[in-house]
Amino acid sequence: MKKTHYRIMKTRIRFILILLSISSFIPAQNSLKTDTIKWSGSQIIIELPSKKYVHTETYEEGFFQTMTCLDSTIIIVHCGAMVNLPLIDMNKYVVTSKFVLGEDVRVLRGHCVYSNNGVRKTKYFREENYFKYGITVMYENADESKLEYYDSILNNVKVIDVRKEHN
Repeated sequence: MKKTHYRIMKTRIRFILILLSISSFIPAQNSLKTDTIKWSGSQIIIELPSKKYVHTETYEEGFFQTMTCLDSTIIIVHCGAMVNLPLIDMNKYVVTSKFVLGEDVRVLRGHCVYSNNGVRKTKYFREENYFKYGITVMYENADESKLEYYDSILNNVKVIDVRKEHN
């Protein structure tokens, strides 16, 4: 009887440990970390997924920082000049809404539909251009179920003109 009780308790403890390890991993992939990106007298304050692959590519007039998230959504921060806007491939995506705030900010949203092994999938994007600062922040390849998560990231982006704060 003692051995049977011991085995049951041991199995329960293993089960609980497995559940705890799974549940601790799931929020970790959605947890956000605040990052500050400095660019030519400006700072971009953005909360980014803590688990991501980051690739930075520089060129003479600026840089692209591309972050690939665990769910394959791509977040791009571009700082610089000499690029054609919007960054999103207009041959691939359909723009479903466009918001312009004066000459300073433009927000584009849209989607593309493609087939993968006969299954139709829709992926979404959002691109924000801060013309005054030469900054673009965007996500693409997002599933519909993740739109609220990635929209909250872009909703909370702050662009600060550091030059004005020091004068």
